[in-house]
Amino acid sequence: MAYSQLLVGIRRNFGVLLCAKPQKCEINEFPNPPKRYRHANVIKADYRKVTDPHYNKGMGYTHDERQRLNVIGLMPCAYRSETDQLDAVNANFQSQKTNLGRYLYLRTLRSRQERLYYRFVTEKIEDVMPIIYTPTVGAVCQAFSLIYHSTMGLYVSKYDKGYMTHVLSNWPSKDIRAVCVTDGERILGLGDLGAGGMGISVGKLDLYTALAKVPPQYLIPVVLDVGTNNKQLLSDPLYIGVREERCKGKEYEDLVQEFMESVVKVWGYQTLIHFEDFATPNAFKFINMYQDKFCYINDDIQGTASCGLAGFLAVEHITKKPLKDHVVLFVGAGSAALGISKLLVKELISRKISEEDAVKNIYITDVEGLITKDRKEFAIPDLKLFAKDTPPIKDLEELVKNLKPSIILGATGQGGIFTENILRIMGTEHKQPAIFACSNPTNKAECTAEQAYNITEGRALFASGSPFPPVVINGKRLIPTQANNAFAFPGVALGVLCTRPRTIPDKVFLVAAHEIAKYSREFSSDDAALFPPIKEAANVAFTVAVAVAKLLIDEGNANVYPIPTNICEFVQSYQYYTDRHAALPSTWKYPEMPPPLPKGDDKGCKI
Repeated sequence: MAYSQLLVGIRRNFGVLLCAKPQKCEINEFPNPPKRYRHANVIKADYRKVTDPHYNKGMGYTHDERQRLNVIGLMPCAYRSETDQLDAVNANFQSQKTNLGRYLYLRTLRSRQERLYYRFVTEKIEDVMPIIYTPTVGAVCQAFSLIYHSTMGLYVSKYDKGYMTHVLSNWPSKDIRAVCVTDGERILGLGDLGAGGMGISVGKLDLYTALAKVPPQYLIPVVLDVGTNNKQLLSDPLYIGVREERCKGKEYEDLVQEFMESVVKVWGYQTLIHFEDFATPNAFKFINMYQDKFCYINDDIQGTASCGLAGFLAVEHITKKPLKDHVVLFVGAGSAALGISKLLVKELISRKISEEDAVKNIYITDVEGLITKDRKEFAIPDLKLFAKDTPPIKDLEELVKNLKPSIILGATGQGGIFTENILRIMGTEHKQPAIFACSNPTNKAECTAEQAYNITEGRALFASGSPFPPVVINGKRLIPTQANNAFAFPGVALGVLCTRPRTIPDKVFLVAAHEIAKYSREFSSDDAALFPPIKEAANVAFTVAVAVAKLLIDEGNANVYPIPTNICEFVQSYQYYTDRHAALPSTWKYPEMPPPLPKGDDKGCKI
């Protein structure tokens, strides 16, 4: 047996020798081994870096870049220019059957190619803003536990008490300059959505970049998860947040305080902290606590106030009637209405009008009726300033009939509360009644644009929180404007981030309001337009940012050195641009170095 195995081995080795010449080898015999190329000396780019959303160009990498970055073959052969890529994105965006589907597609794009995403949002802002912001973002927050699939921001829970600095430090980027935080208790007009409020924080910061071009790497969306009182969420097995009722009182305030202090410890005292969609009593409590201690804004109160006052300034310009002579009725006593009314008072006082005269024509009503002095207590202490020494009236229609307001603003979250009779009274009493239906999303609006225009025979000065389509009255096409605080907060944020103040004074929001109103007058040829069109939101943001930066520098609140002489260029230098550039570093030629001196020729050299 051993002998036969030895013969087999000899035959095999002898066969190899016979195949030494390739031309004599048979198909099944052993040819020369293939030449092997070794790449041990080639330094390859990290594929994860190449496809990082901050840098990734997708099929926009040229074939030369693909070869030199060692990613050729890892994507299809075709090359797409930036225009081609935008066309592909638009085709995919439009092909989605629902707004929620469009939102999810855009989130996926954002996680792949950041610059392409912001380029698309900026160029298609009229189509995209209703998707990434109101009204679709409301549906996103409601369904957030179902659609959650990847990290979109930072979740700080009540269980992190005492360790919040550790949680904040876990965010990959260490250079954070703005934080948008919500506790999810009052999302738009939808109420308590708990951890689903992340959708609103993400949407706000997306507009920071899309409109004001704030670099996205400096921004972080946050949910402060202190529980939820929404029974539906507490019973939902898919809910992603803390499955407990909201903590209240001192425990809650201590959590917020620790969060504020942790932001400063981790990222510095000049970090902008943007509060969003906190319940109204808490929102006013925190603005009073933090406005003079932190670089802090509350967009529901201050951003909305800027936008609302801008609309009132436009009404003043169109009607040629001084603002102090307008009777203004706020329907709803929440963050928006009270924020606008307080900024309106500051505007009138700046015109040398006493506070007593400034509040004389400002009326606020809530679920109990007109705010009057005979109330035993006020849910929000700031309401006391606007209490009237008159009998309380609960019926809104009767109130409108008695007060005859020339401006009515709804921020109630109750769709259709501006009835036909109320609109008819407004149209009868005033040539150009101003009607602001500010509640979001669209189905929560106090009235539609069509109702306002039809009942007033097209004379109404109308604005809404969410978009409405144009209306044709007597052959005239009326385009409703949008009272969207996106005209205010991105520009304010850019101006603040450029100048890095320690605190943000109320005057910033007065300046923002005037800039919005001024832009509307200069841009629009429509005599009845209260706000610029949404497509101009990026230009409005830059205008507001320049004015805010100039104010902060002039007032001595800025922390920049040297003081810029050209504010426009200074603001532009901070901005993020979506233009695509080469992925490889620049190279340049060096001259050929001379050879070393021959031995003996260096005797005359002195060291």
